[in-house]
Amino acid sequence: MLPPISTYIHTEPFRALHPTHDLTLYLNSIWQRYFSDVPHANDVQIAYCRPWKSRLGLIRMSLDSTHSFIGINTLLQHEEVPDTILVTTIAHELVHYTHGFGSPLPQLYEHPHANNVVENELERRGLSTALFACNQWIEEYWYDFYKTQREARNVTDMKRSIVRQQKAG
Repeated sequence: MLPPISTYIHTEPFRALHPTHDLTLYLNSIWQRYFSDVPHANDVQIAYCRPWKSRLGLIRMSLDSTHSFIGINTLLQHEEVPDTILVTTIAHELVHYTHGFGSPLPQLYEHPHANNVVENELERRGLSTALFACNQWIEEYWYDFYKTQREARNVTDMKRSIVRQQKAG
């Protein structure tokens, strides 16, 4: 069983504002609170994506540079995942945007994770406690959580397959 959310940093302001995990509201709140100095150089869209095992989020820019897309692991909307993980993941992707990866802003580094630039930026912006809590939770609980969710999806997929076979038969 996963620990209660209260075990980690206090993220009630985000949960209270966005109890449904509306990613656009999260993105706007995080941008305003921690990245207000970063210009909106293009349209930034955000949505849940696949339930990746080893990726919490991604950012990419359209070929014409008119918009950037932040994809968030769909498992982060699960109630057992502390809100801190979602907040830190979105902030992590905004650091990439700030550094010119997945955005039209000037690219500041050759590689997006070189020399811990993402962690350093999150700490500089006041997210060190969130980053620590996120890393600790990922290390202690993520892979077991992922495995449980994958097994549940496999059972659901098998049930759907049986129903389809029965309808076809």
